[in-house]
Amino acid sequence: MKIFITGVGGFLGSRMAAALTSRGHSVRGSSHQTMPLGEPFDDSVFANIDVVIHAAHDARRGAGETNIRGTRAWLEAAAARGVERQIFVGSYSSRPHSPSEYGRTKHRLERIFLSAGGTVLRPGLVVGGGGLFARQQAALRRAFVVPVISGGKDPVAVIALHHFLEALEAVLSRGLTGAWNLFYEPQPCSRDFIRAVKSRLGQRARFLSIPPGIAIAAVRLASGLHLPAPATEDQIRSLVSNRSAPWRSDLTELLPDRAGEFTIEYALSLL
Repeated sequence: MKIFITGVGGFLGSRMAAALTSRGHSVRGSSHQTMPLGEPFDDSVFANIDVVIHAAHDARRGAGETNIRGTRAWLEAAAARGVERQIFVGSYSSRPHSPSEYGRTKHRLERIFLSAGGTVLRPGLVVGGGGLFARQQAALRRAFVVPVISGGKDPVAVIALHHFLEALEAVLSRGLTGAWNLFYEPQPCSRDFIRAVKSRLGQRARFLSIPPGIAIAAVRLASGLHLPAPATEDQIRSLVSNRSAPWRSDLTELLPDRAGEFTIEYALSLL
């Protein structure tokens, strides 16, 4: 297949490109330097492409409308160029009334792609050597005491990068459309997730339970002082909202032979 990936320079985009190339696909793509979201672009980039994978996302605060306008323009341009399959990388945090801008934006875009007959991949936190997980791991490495929201009982949706890439290949090879939720079940609670990451780092996990409001205030203070924090305000709000997540994982359906590997310990062993 001839595949075009938006956001190919990012963590997931670059890993998808490498994995798909190794499987014999012809892959090219765009980055925020070559084709910024919401800016004019040359739609000939989609000529003779079989599949477009939309992985680009502007994570800056207040960029929700830019993401929606820009991604929709790419979707429509690719369709006009005859691209028959389009895949959007959504999020486990996608909700119509998410407390985070990220979750609301992802939800609106997922609806656009699904109504156009496209495919949505909805991964949990991708455990790999980059992206959000790498930033969280670095913050946990520095932390002597780890603050956890409400005792660390909130569920954390996770998936190893390796399993995410295999699920993507399964969706491509089987020509699947619709939404596919990609995370392990049962989900570890945030306390167990942190304990597993700290153990891999050779450190003991020490916890301090705090209410969500105090956690958000602390993150705002850290941001104002330009200090590192293990999570953003949006991520804390998303974590709390995930208590009532409506999704059930489709990972076992896509990768039935891998079901025995679906644990955070296995995901961390691949790093």
